[in-house]
Amino acid sequence: MQALQIHSRNIYENCEKAHMQCYVQARSHKLTMPPRPAVVIFPGGGYDYTSDREAEPVANAYLAAGYSAFVVRYAVGVDAKHPHPLLDAAAAVALLRARAEEFYIDPHKIAVCGFSAGGHLAAHLGTQWHLPLLRETLGGESADFRPDAMVLCYPVISAIRGDHLYSFLNLTGPDPAQEALHALSVDELVDGRTPPAFLWHTADDSVISAVNALLMADALTKAGVTAELHLFPKGNHSLSVCTRETAGGGSAERIYPYVGRWVALSVEFLENVFYGGEFR
Repeated sequence: MQALQIHSRNIYENCEKAHMQCYVQARSHKLTMPPRPAVVIFPGGGYDYTSDREAEPVANAYLAAGYSAFVVRYAVGVDAKHPHPLLDAAAAVALLRARAEEFYIDPHKIAVCGFSAGGHLAAHLGTQWHLPLLRETLGGESADFRPDAMVLCYPVISAIRGDHLYSFLNLTGPDPAQEALHALSVDELVDGRTPPAFLWHTADDSVISAVNALLMADALTKAGVTAELHLFPKGNHSLSVCTRETAGGGSAERIYPYVGRWVALSVEFLENVFYGGEFR
């Protein structure tokens, strides 16, 4: 039986504040298995905390689909001021790419997957991986930080046309200038360099409006970036993988098998992106 290796890894040397939990299938001489694609997971929490409900259960779902998974605990709360979370996300992707052989992952098949505010972080990295600040702060080349695809789950997108200013205030501090809010609205940062994206939201999400996902999908489409959007008719915020495990006390309010199909749909999308499918 093939073993699963689970361990924690600091993203930076000699710094324990930002770390990632690694879920890696151990190699076996009895299996013919190429290096696996990887999913880097950013749980949500309004940049105030990172939710356990959007961490290991999501990693397990992607493991079952043949991916290695990495849950990033990025800067939140008093440490969340921009650009700290973005630096953590970029450093995590660069670390995996540099140590792809160690983790037995394909360095050209690394997706980021974010939920709510974590969705903003995934999209922020996807649109700003080429920012000189990342290279100047972390070293290496800009391409080291670029995700090969994005999975954005009920994401916070716009500080201007969205409805969840709270997340952005954790990045900016109180009373931000309009220029700062525009600079963090990721739909305004999309261009042809942005990687392909899978997005999903629920129409009756009362915490983060589905307008956010629609804005991002519109920006991606206009930039000529491959994008797939699923807008489910029912389901409240923070559904994660929509199972009893992630429902919080088994509450039926977060158990939506119909919406839970997003995992399989996202895997199918990633397979097309990573392996040259034609989406047919």
